[in-house]
Amino acid sequence: MASPFFSEGDKKIIHDEVEDILSNQLSMGKNVKKFEESFSERLDVGYAIALNACTSALEAAVSYAATRGKEVIIPAQTFIATGMAVHLSGLKPVFAEISPETMCLDYHDTIQRVNENTAAIIVVHMTGIITPEINQFRRFCDERNILLIEDAAHTPGAKFKNKEAGTFGHIGCFSFFPSKVLTSGEGGMLTTNDDKIASFARSFQNRGRDMTSSSEIYSIPGRNVRMPEISALLGWIQLSHLNDYLDRRREIASSYISHFEKVPGLKLIKLESIEQSSFWKFPIILDSNLDRNQILNNLHNFGVYADTAYNPPLHLQPVSQSLYGTDNGLLPVTEDILQRHICLPCHPKMTKEECSFVISSLREAIKDV
Repeated sequence: MASPFFSEGDKKIIHDEVEDILSNQLSMGKNVKKFEESFSERLDVGYAIALNACTSALEAAVSYAATRGKEVIIPAQTFIATGMAVHLSGLKPVFAEISPETMCLDYHDTIQRVNENTAAIIVVHMTGIITPEINQFRRFCDERNILLIEDAAHTPGAKFKNKEAGTFGHIGCFSFFPSKVLTSGEGGMLTTNDDKIASFARSFQNRGRDMTSSSEIYSIPGRNVRMPEISALLGWIQLSHLNDYLDRRREIASSYISHFEKVPGLKLIKLESIEQSSFWKFPIILDSNLDRNQILNNLHNFGVYADTAYNPPLHLQPVSQSLYGTDNGLLPVTEDILQRHICLPCHPKMTKEECSFVISSLREAIKDV
């Protein structure tokens, strides 16, 4: 579900503020500053830098990492933007397996792929889940001078060990596309505690300009990837409601867990706490004897919007195969899991009745499959 959620009160504030924006600054003004400050305060990080998309945040992160090596290890269960951010920054993506227990990057498989060319590791918080191996990744990267980048596009507000997504790595990258937990229409955010990374990202955001110089001096290759004021206003409004959005998503997820955790043929991702995920979607891994396509068709016939994430996986997309010669069999675990999962809807607008309908529909959908 990608339905935006703005209350009547929100809409009044937005309409009033838009009048002010149209009479003053359209880009990188007070609303961007307010959104950035609120986001950094929420995460308790030193810097939050608003950009026009999560893709731009990833490009800034990978471009900074390029000073350390030529390769970036990524999972294949991710959106095309993750891989293309690496490629378009002049580095090579190296694909690693995901864990069947978390659907996130597998720590042990990943570290076996590290070499002297490894500049960074990108951990994708799949469907909003922070991998319980995240602190192991950080320790490993610190020991080897490798950047740890969190692709937290799905994950604002998720917590693990009382820390929020976007604060475990050296860099966090968030998305505010309309389908995400928070939306600004279009937009992204880069978070970091590192002064040098923050300065680089500010420069990258402004075509590589030296932001400390009073003259128009450009010191690094950059892009024009600033966030407009109207987008920042929408994002700030949404951020103010994040706890409410997460509470409702977690209520729905808790209902799914209680109804499906013991259903034969269905495997759920086990969490240490309900806060470990933002529940952008609710993933379920099906037993291999179940026909996923038939189950999805049944659900769609019932009127339930269930889908899959990243199928085919990134290494089997034509662009990856063309660029890197990747093919079936490269990541057998990933390929197997991504062929056997479905994602149930999880959205603050869902009512208790709609949640119950999804539950009963899935039970019915798998009966004769």
